[in-house]
Amino acid sequence: MSFVVFAGPKSTDLAWETAKYLNAEQGKIEKRRFPDGEMYLKLDSQVKGKESVVVSSLREDGDILELLFLLDLLKDSGSTQVHAVIPYLAYQRQDKRFTPNEALTLKTLLTLIHEVSDSITVVNAHFLDAAGEYNFHNIPLKNLDATSLIVEYFKNKIRKPIVISPDKGAVATAKYAAELLNCSFDSLSKKRISGEEVVIKPKNLTVEGHDVIILDDIISTGGTLLTSAQIIRGWKPNSINVGCVHGLFMKGVEPFQGVVERIVATNTVVNPLAKVSVAPLIASSLK
Repeated sequence: MSFVVFAGPKSTDLAWETAKYLNAEQGKIEKRRFPDGEMYLKLDSQVKGKESVVVSSLREDGDILELLFLLDLLKDSGSTQVHAVIPYLAYQRQDKRFTPNEALTLKTLLTLIHEVSDSITVVNAHFLDAAGEYNFHNIPLKNLDATSLIVEYFKNKIRKPIVISPDKGAVATAKYAAELLNCSFDSLSKKRISGEEVVIKPKNLTVEGHDVIILDDIISTGGTLLTSAQIIRGWKPNSINVGCVHGLFMKGVEPFQGVVERIVATNTVVNPLAKVSVAPLIASSLK
């Protein structure tokens, strides 16, 4: 199978690392802006009779347009298959209408990508429960799970692990990570005492003397996770370790300093804590 791998504007290093795992050619495009700000793309690689892969995390609306233009260009240029690999998917928390008459933005986005590609692969999409193949409003999706890569990062750095889920949405991830580490897992229980006071504690286990691992799919501002870590600190753990797949860190990484011993993210999004690469995971899914 002959692949040509192209990089989106937010995923250059990840795309080229994926190409290396696939023993694939790095695709070249000429890209510039017209004086009025519109985008110009020109293909500088031969893709006819080959499979094309575009690795592109979507952080901004401009990233979406560039991805759509490039996917369509590759189809028009004779690629046998065009694969959209989107490590971080924009609008993934808008997978349903929370109030009447809202735009179902994620459906619109994926419909457009589906029209100009042969497959769509995402990594730890917030609206999907586990790794596997899904059908979202008649749009086929493959969801990859990077949890095992994060667990592997922590494996040789801690001695007495316990995995804690910061909320009910991350319980399945915590359970899976605990299975990989052969350790216990728990989730935080919130009990409202009054209008102002909420007590947070582990549901079943004690964390004293353990190396706590808190896992989540996305850290955006990090507020909820920081609150959880500060509370866990009072229970006398040996260490607090935080891992996430998508490290947005909208308020920077400084708030975590002095609160946790270790914090790590993958490189689905460029960030200063991206110490775990999803390139082998992506490459394996394409072979």
